[in-house]
Amino acid sequence: MQSRAQGSRLKPVADSLENVGFVSKGDKKLLTFQAQHEYYDKIVARYMKFCADHSKDLNAAFTSLPTSASNDATSNPPAALPSSKRNPADKSIPPPSSELSTLLLSLRKLREATLATASETPIDFTQRVHIFSIRLSIRAQHPPSYFPSLRYSLDRLHSRSHPLPDSEVKEIVSYLILDYACRQDDMVSAFELRARARKEFAFSDKSIDRALDALMHDNWIVFWRVRKMVDSYMQAVMDWAVDRVRRHALKAVGSAYLNVHVSWIVGGCTGHDESWTWEKLVDVEKLGWEKEGEKIVIRRPKTRAPAKPEPAQPSTVSS
Repeated sequence: MQSRAQGSRLKPVADSLENVGFVSKGDKKLLTFQAQHEYYDKIVARYMKFCADHSKDLNAAFTSLPTSASNDATSNPPAALPSSKRNPADKSIPPPSSELSTLLLSLRKLREATLATASETPIDFTQRVHIFSIRLSIRAQHPPSYFPSLRYSLDRLHSRSHPLPDSEVKEIVSYLILDYACRQDDMVSAFELRARARKEFAFSDKSIDRALDALMHDNWIVFWRVRKMVDSYMQAVMDWAVDRVRRHALKAVGSAYLNVHVSWIVGGCTGHDESWTWEKLVDVEKLGWEKEGEKIVIRRPKTRAPAKPEPAQPSTVSS
């Protein structure tokens, strides 16, 4: 009896989120509104714990998913840090990438369940699920989780009979415009959506206008300025364009200057991101410019060869 009791104590506890499957694969645990609501509450609680566990560097935790992740949230491998690099005190906390994958996967299960029971699930609950999913997925920079929800929320969940709050409509439109412009580099779709939103939703946002203008005209100074002014969600979407903007800035500087101060080029071309150094910039962008003290020599002026003296004209002797 004692050994059996010990065995039961050692048995791993099933994860309350992972224990639920997909409706499309035959799982029936989320086919009632009550079950969906309870599952949603568990996701929110798990998310709050995730934020508390990684409060010292939440941005790093949100960007911990592998950059080579599959477009399918169900295939995202957790990029756990090797145990040797993790603080022993943190070993009881799951790696952030693993928790993010669990949260994204759980939200996908819940979205699928609300769609399967659309005739029974209250629309305001479905709206709440999608808005929460969008915000979390944007911070995690996982487009397969947020982009379809953005489109679905705006085109299907927002209706005359069940309108989303104006603030959430503006939020969704802003994310969509920035995603077209920054991640997909599709300025036509970004401008078309802005025009449609102005007409249908009276949409207006100066930060969006300035961001689009900066991207259209390769104005990296304005882009960095706007990025610092917006909230963390819009920053996360704008981050998809950061590499492109940085390279445009370096190209412009390289064509306009012979030499510049190192702090000016590192700060100006990276938006004064403290994680960047001159050495990192050289390594990432494969720059061939030389550093002389605090000066970066982009190119040296060509020195002209001294002019050759004109040959002396032979003198003519008159007879």
